[in-house]
Amino acid sequence: QGDIAIDIIGLRPGEKLYEELLIGDNPTTTTHSRIMKAQEQFIPLDTLLARINLLQTAAETEDLQTIKAVLHDCVHGFQEN
Repeated sequence: QGDIAIDIIGLRPGEKLYEELLIGDNPTTTTHSRIMKAQEQFIPLDTLLARINLLQTAAETEDLQTIKAVLHDCVHGFQEN
């Protein structure tokens, strides 16, 4: 009849049951029980563009201290190695 048989074989090694896409620490519920949403912090566009320009200049001049400062300022949870 053209049907295709489906055999359930379980998870393979390393295969995930679900995928989490939220990065934030405080997800909140939605009307759907299995869908969550995050209230992420963001940098206003004009501020972000200024930081990107500063980062580009610092990279061109190899100013490591400014690069680290911009990353600490803009990237929540940034930790340098």
